[in-house]
Amino acid sequence: MTPDLERAQRAVEEYLRAFGLDPADPSLDRTPERVARLGTELFAGVGVDPVPDLAASAVADTDARGPVAFLDIPFRSTCEHHLLKFAGAVSLVYRPGSVAGLGAIVRVIETIAARPQVQERLTDEIAFALEHGLGATGVLVSAVAEHDCVAMRGPRIRGATVRTLAARGAYAVEPTAAEARSMVGLR
Repeated sequence: MTPDLERAQRAVEEYLRAFGLDPADPSLDRTPERVARLGTELFAGVGVDPVPDLAASAVADTDARGPVAFLDIPFRSTCEHHLLKFAGAVSLVYRPGSVAGLGAIVRVIETIAARPQVQERLTDEIAFALEHGLGATGVLVSAVAEHDCVAMRGPRIRGATVRTLAARGAYAVEPTAAEARSMVGLR
């Protein structure tokens, strides 16, 4: 999908007017244009399925039997409820069917995070992509993030984090689930 930047710019202008601001004010010069362009970055993952690209980059490796842990991968996303940022890190463990470059896994996370999201779904979608894109027989994904919707509105609590987990296959059942949790630093 190609974003309609002119339409987005008009919408930002109207949003500013709704709060008594004048988009023609020199202090807001080009703000509607900047916000519209920002939307192309924040929502670049809308309608993009990361699984085919991950699968295409994967290589079958019959010698890869043990778990792979990839920790503390930074991400940022946009809360679909308030259109505010939430950001943190993803850690994951997978038991590969195929292996892929670590950059391919980072692209999966970036793609899934670049759409209006809730953290619970983001975590689950990453696990799904690893399971299906790599043929992983076990996947555990942990995401820890701070949410601006908590820090900037309502209770205005800064520094609080949310952790979400998604487990698939062998890592959804004990005792292998405990092994995966320990690899990402959870008990």
